[in-house]
Amino acid sequence: MAKTKNYSQDGLAFLANKKPAIPGQSLTNNPEAPRPFEKSPKYVELQPCLDTLFIQLTEPEAYRAIVDLIDDGNTISDVAQIILTMGFQDGLWNPDLMMILIEPTMYLIMSLVEKAGRLEYTIVRDDEDDANDSEPEEEDVSQLEKILVEATNRTTKNSKSVKMPSTLAEKLDDLEVPKSLLEKQEEEVQE
Repeated sequence: MAKTKNYSQDGLAFLANKKPAIPGQSLTNNPEAPRPFEKSPKYVELQPCLDTLFIQLTEPEAYRAIVDLIDDGNTISDVAQIILTMGFQDGLWNPDLMMILIEPTMYLIMSLVEKAGRLEYTIVRDDEDDANDSEPEEEDVSQLEKILVEATNRTTKNSKSVKMPSTLAEKLDDLEVPKSLLEKQEEEVQE
């Protein structure tokens, strides 16, 4: 016997009242003011894009937000999807480069989370878990988006002054994990 799914009545009402996109609507948008993803992307090569992602994700606020999202039970792939989709919508890369960035971004996030001492995390949600779990909360996602936008603004302003190590492994070794405000402070021993 086939399983029946119980859908939320509010969700069904929303979908019923939602106005669908009109075919060809994008052709009627003002060509003088295209959306960021309708312009040519800022990055077209993998390495400069990875370097920028590393700088953005290692900003203390963004780093804490990523670790908090993982601590809340979100998967590495969920966080990577949020970051990469937001970058596409901001016109940083095209869909092809976004697909290439999935794996390195997930490895970068895993490395950052492990460096913060979180050794237990979920990389991808199982099919069985999809029915029970929900997407990351809107509040967490919007907070991460705001932090990443601020980090992007800071990195584009300071991009000339940043000296980058040659590989991500060296960068991760040199990275200092931001301290949580709730951690016990170490006291200096006076002799």
